[in-house]
Amino acid sequence: QAPRENRWAMNWDEDQGAGEWPNSYHFYMPRMCNHCSRPVCQEACPVGAIYKRDDGIVLRDEEICTGARFCMEACPYKKIYFNYQRHVAQQCIGCYPRIEAGVAPACVRQCPGRALFIGWRDDEDGAVHRLIHEWKVALPLHAEYGTGPNVFYVPPLSADRLNEDMSFQDDAPRIPPAYLESLFGAAVHDALDTLKREIARVRAGGASKIIDTLVAYQWQELLGPFTEDPVSVKDS
Repeated sequence: QAPRENRWAMNWDEDQGAGEWPNSYHFYMPRMCNHCSRPVCQEACPVGAIYKRDDGIVLRDEEICTGARFCMEACPYKKIYFNYQRHVAQQCIGCYPRIEAGVAPACVRQCPGRALFIGWRDDEDGAVHRLIHEWKVALPLHAEYGTGPNVFYVPPLSADRLNEDMSFQDDAPRIPPAYLESLFGAAVHDALDTLKREIARVRAGGASKIIDTLVAYQWQELLGPFTEDPVSVKDS
């Protein structure tokens, strides 16, 4: 098939960079249902098919869903898609059957880069709480939408920009800070400064709890309280 040029879809065709050579840039930002504290998809559903569980996971009753697709229009993150075969809208379900069995979601457990964490925001001993509330290096995407998203991102650092002679421009990041601010708000600048400071400390021979956590030397920290092995749960 020919490439779908100049077309956009909510869950694919987003693997694009920006900038101009030699200062082009690219970073991955996986996006999924934010299981918002104020899910506007729920507010927009005309038949009450969408509900939020006590643990924060947003689900829909597909027996009730009529395929009106108002939820798709309402979601500012465009993370709801339409199943034409079943004639219902669908989205990430937070791997709730795994959560109920004490198993971390598949995206967390199977990420080869150890890039995803799960946990309760009020668990002061957990990595999620520390990254968001203590160290303030994990930020919500487009908090200005007012939905209270519960997926947070550690913003990306980038190499310095290059001059025409291929020398580096010191402290001139290749990813425009204004673009990152448009995604994560003004707090992104403090978060990036914290990350650069902690990286410099480690390179100078010091220690950093933030960097140790993000590198995930202790991979179990990624799982929060959901430490059950999925194979053991399946066999039991």
